Amino acid sequence: MKPGSFRPCPLRLLPLMAFLLPTGSLAAQEEPEAPEDREPPPQTFDWYLERGVPSSTPWGQAVDTAYTREILSWTTMPEYTNPVVDHLPAHPTVVSPRDHFGYAIGKPGVLHHVDEIYGYFRDLEASTDRVRFQLLGETEEGNRLALVQVGSQENLARLDEIRAGLNALADPRATSEEEAERIIRDIPPIYTLYAGLHSPETGPPEMVMELAYRLAASDAPMIRTIRDNVVVFIVPVAEPDGRDRVVEWHQRYNADTYRMEDRVSGPPYWGKYIFHDNNRDGLQLSARLTQELVELFLEWKYPVGHDLHESVPYLYVSTGTGPYNATVDPITISEWQWMSNYEVTSLTAQGMPGVWTHGFYSGWYPGYLLWVTNTRNAVGRFYETFGNSFPNTVERTLGERSTSVEWYRPNPPRDTTLWSLRNNTNFMQSGALSALFLVAQNRDMILENYWKKAKNSLNKGRTEPPFAYVIPSDQKRKADVSYMLNLLRRQGIEIHRAVGEGVFDSVQVAAGDFILRMDQPYRNFAFTLMRRQQFPDDAPTPYDDVAWTYPLAFNVEAHGVEEVAIHSELEMEPVRGAVSLPGGVRGRGGEVFLVEPNASAHLMKARLALSGGSVAVVEEELTVDEETTLPPGAWVLEGMDPEAVERWARGQGLTVYRVEEEILEGTATHEMDLPRIALLHTWSRTQDEGWARFTLDQQGVEYDYVGEDRIGRMGRLRDRYDVILFPHQGAGNTARRIFQGLDPEEGPLAYTRTPEYPTHGFPDSTEDMTGGMGFEGLMALRDFVRDGGTLVAVGSAATLPVDFGLVRDVSLREAGNTFIPGSLLKGEVTRTDHPLVYGYGESLPLYHQYGPYFSVAQEEEDGVAVTYASGGELLLSGLARNAGSLAEQPAVYAGRVGEGHVVLYGFDALHRHQSHGNHALVWNALLNWNDLGRE
Repeated sequence: MKPGSFRPCPLRLLPLMAFLLPTGSLAAQEEPEAPEDREPPPQTFDWYLERGVPSSTPWGQAVDTAYTREILSWTTMPEYTNPVVDHLPAHPTVVSPRDHFGYAIGKPGVLHHVDEIYGYFRDLEASTDRVRFQLLGETEEGNRLALVQVGSQENLARLDEIRAGLNALADPRATSEEEAERIIRDIPPIYTLYAGLHSPETGPPEMVMELAYRLAASDAPMIRTIRDNVVVFIVPVAEPDGRDRVVEWHQRYNADTYRMEDRVSGPPYWGKYIFHDNNRDGLQLSARLTQELVELFLEWKYPVGHDLHESVPYLYVSTGTGPYNATVDPITISEWQWMSNYEVTSLTAQGMPGVWTHGFYSGWYPGYLLWVTNTRNAVGRFYETFGNSFPNTVERTLGERSTSVEWYRPNPPRDTTLWSLRNNTNFMQSGALSALFLVAQNRDMILENYWKKAKNSLNKGRTEPPFAYVIPSDQKRKADVSYMLNLLRRQGIEIHRAVGEGVFDSVQVAAGDFILRMDQPYRNFAFTLMRRQQFPDDAPTPYDDVAWTYPLAFNVEAHGVEEVAIHSELEMEPVRGAVSLPGGVRGRGGEVFLVEPNASAHLMKARLALSGGSVAVVEEELTVDEETTLPPGAWVLEGMDPEAVERWARGQGLTVYRVEEEILEGTATHEMDLPRIALLHTWSRTQDEGWARFTLDQQGVEYDYVGEDRIGRMGRLRDRYDVILFPHQGAGNTARRIFQGLDPEEGPLAYTRTPEYPTHGFPDSTEDMTGGMGFEGLMALRDFVRDGGTLVAVGSAATLPVDFGLVRDVSLREAGNTFIPGSLLKGEVTRTDHPLVYGYGESLPLYHQYGPYFSVAQEEEDGVAVTYASGGELLLSGLARNAGSLAEQPAVYAGRVGEGHVVLYGFDALHRHQSHGNHALVWNALLNWNDLGRE
């Protein structure tokens, strides 16, 4: 059949074959009420014996009967499979999972480690010329991601040609319409599946092994159509570090668990730093896995990416409820609906219940893995299947929310069922094959739409304002500007630099300024990163953050230009290498150097790069000359080699003034004493403190990583530390929950490295994760502060010192009906000489998500460093509903307690390594830890 022409649906290709299933009923597996010590549910089933296992398929291929019996015996009900996946074709040479492991995929109680999964794919590659396997880059822990490529021998032999063709379609500037038409006729699309991003969602890495075999070995007409018309890429384990930890956790705690309520959740870590947020890293590209997968896309520029997840029953196919991100091409949004409705229809027609779309997720936030494709003119999709997390078959009970009949879920899941890993494999694999078959039948349209969307994006940049963003090079926060520009480039977005100068739409452009031209293929992505978000006030509750505006998040200047002439009249050149805006030293005389305060996110790195001499901080404004007055917070460097200071200033992007010592006479200063730091973490929430650790490590900050279980058993903390940093503990968390920690009834719960569990015990270990910090830990924190230490409590962690009375005259305010879901607000600096806001000026953007909200007694108001802006000035980007009560209320506070200090932030100032403009609020606390308030 001609590529791209109509092909019949898979049901026509699989007519009433021997694999058709008998009608089943829930009654066969429902059990009466039983005592708590009831027997575990069955792990194997015999409903299929009545029909038997045929020895061959209707198309004449032999059936692997042993494998097929295991598929069916591990499937709990006949309606949980279908004729596409209820058997496995045999092949005389291609290695099946059973050939490799000795059993089929979906065996109860069995999960595979990363090296076992890769080992299978290596054997599969060696057995067929329809599969290729290669390793990608390393994670933070040195484990490798991998890529599996599946297709016809002919298509795999010309992968270089396919890659070149897709890259050509992705850039209409370099490819004529005639050339695009030729490419579309000639090459197949690449469809990329990502498995195992969220480590406790254990099914996808198992399923893709069988899927790859089926695509390589089956002669079913449906599979041949896919193999000849699509190249399938599979990332089998997107988070290798976490996969092995989860497999070992199952072996350690859940191997003999057969009820969901008895399951031990865990482990406490997936990767070295990032937990569930590894699917929220697409904007900042911090994790190695995100970097690898973005680089994979930018190399191949495939038109479809599909992320496999587990959560809701039985199979959710992504479209989202809206509101959709307005910068996504309408073609992409239509493709979401087209593909998902096909999959829902296809599986429902095959008798599978609980396949649905629409009512989950929104489609607004662009930081998910699936948006690596959505933001770059391709299609990004995801599944949620009904995983148990651990591979044992258990009874699952659902409520009305999951079982009601809705327009988007006409055949809902059952309210009670036995659910197995094999059920999950059947649903996920069926959906994936359905999607692949649709793309194979419509390969030309997929590629043509890909070309059109790139062309649409390019044309919008040529015809719709803003036509460019100008990022001045002469900014205070040069290191932050450099970081933002380099991040844009890593995203695949083009940056130019002005050679000439001019004024466009009242925006002054100087030579050396940076220009983000919007007439480029990724214009839509650039626009969503640079614009201010306006989330609809009457929209459904958003699924995640609703604002991410780069210039606000980085606290740097960028000016939109609405005059198209900037494209043709401003002389500029493309930026082809990393951006590094240098600082420098001004002035020639004197032996003292003054560093202009700039509240950079890179302050800690700059301070730690200094060696020799002394560093002090000026506590007031300081006039350098007739033209220059430095705000409070300037650093004073003395006793340092001038050439070394010059190199340091250039490398750190800082402006330094060389002056005579007399200029400091009568000026209030304090020594900058580098603190000994502990980062305190709980065992119930390692998500946000992982981002804090990542941010500290990026700055080169040394610290001890201390678990809540140890903080009360370490003796006098003040003898060890000057600062204890307690990161955010999740939106809406409370002092009580933080204090209590994991329920001791679940303990003892060890997370230690042993020969049997070698990935456990990192990055921290404990013999018992339960019980929280206890009163001993709380008292240890109180004594630490009273003895002269500084406790820095970020976001919801601040509820602990407030509600447990470690700091007086501060209380928590009720949020009422205030609703601020991950937005950027305007903060106003109360006084520029407060050490926490050195270098910020009069205002700054604050990342904010659901508080906490403080009230500070009048006599302590001089400890408030930042308040929320009032009225219409509060919201900068996102949504702030019913937020009038926040006006002039405290956002950042430092108070004296005994001989020490407590610093409180009403938001996560280290949010996902994304709110760079807020980092200096924390750095200032660390660098001025013993000079934060009145004596």
